[in-house]
Amino acid sequence: MIKTIEGNKNRIITVTFILLFGMFCFFSLADLHKRMSDYRFFATKINAIIQKTYVSETSYLNLRMINYVTAIIDERGVTNLIKNRDRSGLKKIFDPVYWDFAKRFVPVISLVIVDSEQRILYQKLDTALKVHATGLNSTTLEAAIKDRKPAYGFETDAFPLHYSISVPVLDKTTNRVAGAIEVGINPAWFHFKLRWFLDNIKTAIVVKNKSLDQETAYSSLPDEYAFIVNQDLRKNDIRFFESILRRIIMSKDILDLKVGDRYYIISTSPLLLTHHKEEAGRLLVAYDMTEFRNRQWGYIYVWLIFFASTACLMLLVSFIGFRKYERIITDQGKKLAHRSKQCALGEMLSYIGHQWRQPLNTLSLTVQNIELQNRLGKLDGPMLEKQVALANRNIEYLTQVIEDWRSLLISGTTRQVIDLADSVSRAIGIVAPALESCRIHVDNRITGSTKTLGFVNDLVQLTVNILLNAKDALATREGARIIQLSASEENDIVTVTFQDSGGGIPERLLEKVFEAYLTTKDDLAGTGLGLYLCRQIAENLDSGKVWAENREFEVDGTRLFGACISLQFKKLSEGVPV
Repeated sequence: MIKTIEGNKNRIITVTFILLFGMFCFFSLADLHKRMSDYRFFATKINAIIQKTYVSETSYLNLRMINYVTAIIDERGVTNLIKNRDRSGLKKIFDPVYWDFAKRFVPVISLVIVDSEQRILYQKLDTALKVHATGLNSTTLEAAIKDRKPAYGFETDAFPLHYSISVPVLDKTTNRVAGAIEVGINPAWFHFKLRWFLDNIKTAIVVKNKSLDQETAYSSLPDEYAFIVNQDLRKNDIRFFESILRRIIMSKDILDLKVGDRYYIISTSPLLLTHHKEEAGRLLVAYDMTEFRNRQWGYIYVWLIFFASTACLMLLVSFIGFRKYERIITDQGKKLAHRSKQCALGEMLSYIGHQWRQPLNTLSLTVQNIELQNRLGKLDGPMLEKQVALANRNIEYLTQVIEDWRSLLISGTTRQVIDLADSVSRAIGIVAPALESCRIHVDNRITGSTKTLGFVNDLVQLTVNILLNAKDALATREGARIIQLSASEENDIVTVTFQDSGGGIPERLLEKVFEAYLTTKDDLAGTGLGLYLCRQIAENLDSGKVWAENREFEVDGTRLFGACISLQFKKLSEGVPV
């Protein structure tokens, strides 16, 4: 488990944070989608309330006005007054009625009574309206007289845009229409009526030619009832819609617009229809959604801040944890490298003993020969000098063997320039007796001067470990026992290959041969630290790395197969200061 984590720690961190980022995006988008769905749902509900309020209040207005006017007709004998064309009688009755509408919170701008020929018998108008001398061109009046039932709808012909309710006056004796009464209502009624049900709204009317209704001159209401239409508020609403009119798409029922630093939903659903169900205009309603939207986005910001803080905390914990883990692994690697050298010490002592055996035997024979010649009386000066020289040569050889093996165990503390060919030659010299005893031939093709930066004896130690590892694989193998060393260079990157004819490494172990304690030998025959130490040494070199593969190679026309350990490092350029 530890080996898996060590070898894949960067991958683990990457995958962890990819998953974390994916979760962050998923939940953020899910939350955003939910908030936006809530926003759209609420906007749709608001639009439905606006539409329903407009329709219901209009229907209620029609019912109230029709019942009120019908009651006056029946109670005051209006039918006879119309039949007799009694203008003074009509004026006496309907002048108070005109002002009574204001008390009922209905901003009436015109009250007109006509006979069956639509000739005007009585008219009471807002001071801003023009008096019609003879007839009145009104579709609702015409429909009320023709259909013998109340008619209502928006009118734009007789006066500026207004809502008209016409009630027919029936002669019960002849069952014929004697005339009709039309009540014209200020369109501002639709503005203030919606405000009774909805706060934070702005309203305006767009007439059929797509321009805002700018009529604000209706002034017939007494001062105490002026609040019904609130002309100042209406002017402010018109100015608001003037600034966004070009951005409003009338084909859409709901629009979401930002105006300044505020957010509004614009409803274009309420249609201003004539009696013939033709569109005379639209009632635009802007509902302020700023508070609701900010609250929704506030939740999203809290979520984003929370998740981002959690992610940063996890990143910090993971970074600190893996850094600490990496330090532990590094320290463990150093301890393993030191242990590898210690474990190899016993094996090296056997090699030293093997290398010392012949020189010690020669020294023993030299001493015995000196003693024998002395007993025989044949020991003279030249003979003694010759035997001493032979003994000295063997002693120097023994000393050199000790120095070579001792230097191999020395670890440098600073990086210095090391030579590839010299290091390889020294390594071969150290293990040559052990290789020769197993009849292993070393084909060293590394020549020239290739230098790099590393710790003292690094390349020597690495080469010795690889050669001894190859020796173990070749010792019991039949046929050619060859280790071939070669080097190539490309773009200042040197690649050194150590190829043997030992049959190769099992495929399942190729990617693991540099792990600590991994060995293909018997438990008592290997420590599993040799190639692990090679990886540690390779990482000490500039751009150093090492890998293993199985491949074929050719020696003197013979195709051989075995394991190939490749070492790669950056060459030290000439003239570069160390």
